[in-house]
Amino acid sequence: MADNKSVDRILRILELISKNPNGLTLAEIYKELNLPKSTVFDFLQALYKADAIYYKDEISKRYVIGSKIYAIGQAYTKNSSLITVCKPIVKNLCNKYGNLLIVTKRVASNIVYIHKYESDDSKIATFEIGGSISYIHTNSIGKCYLAFDKYFQNYTCDNLELVTPYTIVKKSELEADIALAKTLGYTQDLKEDDLRYKSISFPIYNFENRCCGALTYQAPVDFDFSDNLIQDLEKASKLISIKLGYKK
Repeated sequence: MADNKSVDRILRILELISKNPNGLTLAEIYKELNLPKSTVFDFLQALYKADAIYYKDEISKRYVIGSKIYAIGQAYTKNSSLITVCKPIVKNLCNKYGNLLIVTKRVASNIVYIHKYESDDSKIATFEIGGSISYIHTNSIGKCYLAFDKYFQNYTCDNLELVTPYTIVKKSELEADIALAKTLGYTQDLKEDDLRYKSISFPIYNFENRCCGALTYQAPVDFDFSDNLIQDLEKASKLISIKLGYKK
């Protein structure tokens, strides 16, 4: 049990550092994670020696992700069947319609960005691969998992945070939105997470007939989600699913 606890703490430290590209100090890490200073110090020293982290600034001793973790991430990207299958399909769709295509997957209770492709003229603010969405109720990505991933079948829509004036915060409204998504086969958001953008997401299924990811198209709020775009996104998500072994 002690070993499991140590692994959990190390993963929490690495995850926190990965979300801060400018680096974090020892004090910032142990305060943020509410862990003993000596424990965090020992873990950081071990990770530093293993090239899992390094100092971005030798003077301030700010830790960032190191070459070892980067190499592991590259290996995951190379070997992930979901990413491998998605890449050419996502690229073709983005070259046809522009803006931004996103692929996510659930890791435990987190929805993680694993691949993206954006057109040359895209003006959408993007994100770090490996990062996770902030709220599950404010965007089409999170709502896609709420609607189609059985992991969230008992999710309680209580105490929903207001992110923009358009965010759904009433339990009944979110439940109605999810019910509609199950009928349509996809989820949408309009300025619910960011006043500048809207998005549409389709579930991706694997050989276990389980929702294992989501394909998302994000665009400025004045962009038209045409019937052709929606149909092509639906076809793409189904093609990805079939290539992953999904049968229905």
